Amino acid sequence: MKRTSILKSSAAAALPLALIVTLFAAGWLWSLSAVLGLQGLGGWLTVPMRIITFLGDEQFYLIAIPLIYWCIHKELGADLAVLLMMSSFINGALKSFIKHNRPFWEEPRLKLDEASSFSTPSGHSQTSAALFGYLAWRQANKRRGLLWIAVLALLIFLVALSRVYLGVHFPGDVLWGAAIGLLLAALYSRFKPALVQRLRQLSLGQHLVLALAAAALIFGLEALMLGIPFGTGQFYRVLYPEAWRATLDEAATVAGLAFGLWFGLVLESRYIRFSVAGRWWQRVLRYLIGLTGLAAIWFGLSLIFPKEPLALGLALRSVRYGLAMLWAIVLWPWLFLKLGLAAATEPDAERER
Repeated sequence: MKRTSILKSSAAAALPLALIVTLFAAGWLWSLSAVLGLQGLGGWLTVPMRIITFLGDEQFYLIAIPLIYWCIHKELGADLAVLLMMSSFINGALKSFIKHNRPFWEEPRLKLDEASSFSTPSGHSQTSAALFGYLAWRQANKRRGLLWIAVLALLIFLVALSRVYLGVHFPGDVLWGAAIGLLLAALYSRFKPALVQRLRQLSLGQHLVLALAAAALIFGLEALMLGIPFGTGQFYRVLYPEAWRATLDEAATVAGLAFGLWFGLVLESRYIRFSVAGRWWQRVLRYLIGLTGLAAIWFGLSLIFPKEPLALGLALRSVRYGLAMLWAIVLWPWLFLKLGLAAATEPDAERER
């Protein structure tokens, strides 16, 4: 059996395993004992753990995925962006419904990092498991595949560990986050080819409607879940409103990114079709200029757009992230083709490996 098949089978078993562990050890999984035990190892771990946890941050993916998409492997970069959106949506919907408190809500002195939304499941653990798991499967049967699997598995574990140490998640949060992330990566790998074939048959107008509908569904579902009176978070009167607003902000973020990613990929595949090939200085310029533009949209518009009233702030947040994604996926590639920093491929050219 190929290593990829073994890894995918393991991922499929991750969710049942998480359920079994939860049934037998739920009390410990959502207690403070693990957080206290890890922090008891000493404060010297705080800086290393903050560095490790950055591998699951939004800012890390804003830096890493464009580098892959523009300069290294376009298809892989697009895959990672799609997985990031799917994982963020699923994680946000679950958090909106479960509305579980974080460890530092119970004991403020445990807080060693910033986290404002609800706790279960861990978004950092879920996203790192989905993306690093997918990378592991892509590299599994290649040269040094076992080394890649070991390194990426270690990163998934360390990101999960860092979230517990920093006092922002319980062990149960990271267990379920990692299990969901691995399963998502396996499902994406399994069903992507058939789904892509179906989507290619749609017109540009149909894609536009579906992208708008997906964005509306993402925000609407999470807002609906938030309205259900469920979870322990509501017992923390001071922190609950902040978490509720942060969760809405995240829903607006993912809705904007999902629209920009969906419609941007369609536009790029039909009208741009850039190749990552090029000299080293062309790739460097692609990345540095493109990242500057991305930062200008992501950070610059946050200074201009108002956050209140709530409805306007959420709408403008979706617009900001949608524009940032469109810049990354299609607008900057169109510009760097015009600037001679890359070449276009033929419509039927073989996909870059």
